[in-house]
Amino acid sequence: MDVPRFRELTAIFFRSGSFTLGGGNPIQAALHLELVERRHWLDSAEFGLIYGLARFTPGTNVLACSAALAWRLGGWPAAIAAVVAVSVPASVLVLLLLTGYQSTRDNPWVGRAISGALVAVVALIAVSSWKIVKPYAVQRRWLRIAILSGGATVALANGWLSPLSILALAVFVGFALDRLGVQ
Repeated sequence: MDVPRFRELTAIFFRSGSFTLGGGNPIQAALHLELVERRHWLDSAEFGLIYGLARFTPGTNVLACSAALAWRLGGWPAAIAAVVAVSVPASVLVLLLLTGYQSTRDNPWVGRAISGALVAVVALIAVSSWKIVKPYAVQRRWLRIAILSGGATVALANGWLSPLSILALAVFVGFALDRLGVQ
């Protein structure tokens, strides 16, 4: 593994946080593309582990994931720089968009534009989710994918469990599936 330069690593987090629309999942998909697929600084399994652990943390998961990824590649200075780079520009952009929305919210064109953006966000989340699941699909672990993702979707959609409870249960189910030899 090549050791990334601090500046180059910070620039990747800045670009991902500033120019990736749709929230945390698309940002993490952009980071996967840059850190795993293009630069090979991490492998998919390590990225997936960091991503999964970040989902357990309270607060903004994209910040936890960014901090952990950068820490893994460059230590504490990189982790701090990544959190600042991924969050500050996006926060400024949100404030600017909110100010613009406040002055135009009664315009029907604005409402239609926001509706279109919401539909696009669903697609962005689906693509970023696929990037995380793809290594398991390549290994032909279809039953595991169906049980864990299907069960999580049903439990969340019906309000049976909180997202944190679903993640905790998925750890135990994944462990049980391993013990049973389910692929």
